[in-house]
Amino acid sequence: MPAVVAKARVLFTDRRGRVLLVRLQPWHRGLHWGLPGGTVEAGTEAPRQAAAREIAEETGLSCVPGRLLALDWVNRSDGQQPRIVHVFDGGLLEGERQEGIRLDAAELAEWRMCTPAEAEALLSEPSWRQLAAALAVLSHDGGPAELVDGMAAATLLQPCPEP
Repeated sequence: MPAVVAKARVLFTDRRGRVLLVRLQPWHRGLHWGLPGGTVEAGTEAPRQAAAREIAEETGLSCVPGRLLALDWVNRSDGQQPRIVHVFDGGLLEGERQEGIRLDAAELAEWRMCTPAEAEALLSEPSWRQLAAALAVLSHDGGPAELVDGMAAATLLQPCPEP
């Protein structure tokens, strides 16, 4: 049977429009930046629960994920299973809450608050597209964005024929 890996990510922002990015430890496929979060444990939790658990484990932050901003079907070119990434709103991350970040050194090497331009320079192209789509949804009352490798899914398909 085909299988997919479910991921849950959380988008934290500050009042200056910056986003929280974390960098995996080098033994996790090299220098890789991304939104905090991780794998949904199949059969034991839903994506929203996984997001809260992963944020607590990786950053020490208590997080009740807000609305779903994006769903991204991520095809893998390295022979691994495809992934469905759920991106949730983590709310504002400032002051004491930001100072409370305590990274799990087994997983993460560092964190930083980045402007969108800085994030674009650090992320892979598909991860940047995913983040940009989530930021666009965050700025209005719509969503979630439906993506395939970070691109709007509707732009990749032919319209259904008229009956």
